[in-house]
Amino acid sequence: MCRWLLRMRDLHEGDDLNLTQEFLAQMMGVRRTSVSLVAGTLQKAGLISYRRGHIRILDVEAVRDGACECYDTVKAQYERMLSRK
Repeated sequence: MCRWLLRMRDLHEGDDLNLTQEFLAQMMGVRRTSVSLVAGTLQKAGLISYRRGHIRILDVEAVRDGACECYDTVKAQYERMLSRK
């Protein structure tokens, strides 16, 4: 979930994301209850603020620490693809 939040942050260019748990669940291929559990854990840890349909990333570095190393790989590949215009 951390990787998805960071990717959405990159695309949106901001820390405020209009995302529902249902959307995140579909994008990650998991059940909405799993997203709810993880979002609650991230919120309790102070990494995000979450209310119905809206997520605000409060601690980008901590979210980055929670993401897999593939986040940097995906981001770099995306940027390489865009620079080939």
